[in-house]
Amino acid sequence: MLCQRCHKNNATVHVKQIINGEVSQLMLCAECAEKENFGSFFGIGNDNLFSGFFSDSILGNTFTSEKKVCPLCKSTRRDLARTGRAGCAKCYEVFSDELSKIIYGIHGNTTHSGSAPGRHIEEIEKNKEIDALKKEQETAILEEDYEKAAEIRDKIKAIENVTSNNLEKKNGEDK
Repeated sequence: MLCQRCHKNNATVHVKQIINGEVSQLMLCAECAEKENFGSFFGIGNDNLFSGFFSDSILGNTFTSEKKVCPLCKSTRRDLARTGRAGCAKCYEVFSDELSKIIYGIHGNTTHSGSAPGRHIEEIEKNKEIDALKKEQETAILEEDYEKAAEIRDKIKAIENVTSNNLEKKNGEDK
């Protein structure tokens, strides 16, 4: 479809506006969309779509905590906010608190709730159980209930041993 403004270029932007209940639709090329200020998403340039989610309102209004640096790629929280991108895979671990806020803001949840391949469901459920037990163990340690923490540690080890034994059997290593 051709752009409805210039009638020359292919339309790549679909604009739908509802004003006082009246719907209008417009198909524009990138050039005309830019002229009409429709060339960006929420005022963010297309080359940096998610950087707006890393705004001060979400991450806090100061970048004084530059102490947090990815040990692998040396990215800082400011770099994450500026580019809207993690520098490497380790950044997801280092900046997990900040990323969790953004993911929650976008999706309303921070855990995957969709479908999973059938062969991995058991492993995923075991990992969820281990994560829950680790949180419970941390609470027990903070409350100085070391006996309970030790019991939970043993439960975690038992689950991990069952999981690793099952993997060995599946791989044909256990004969």
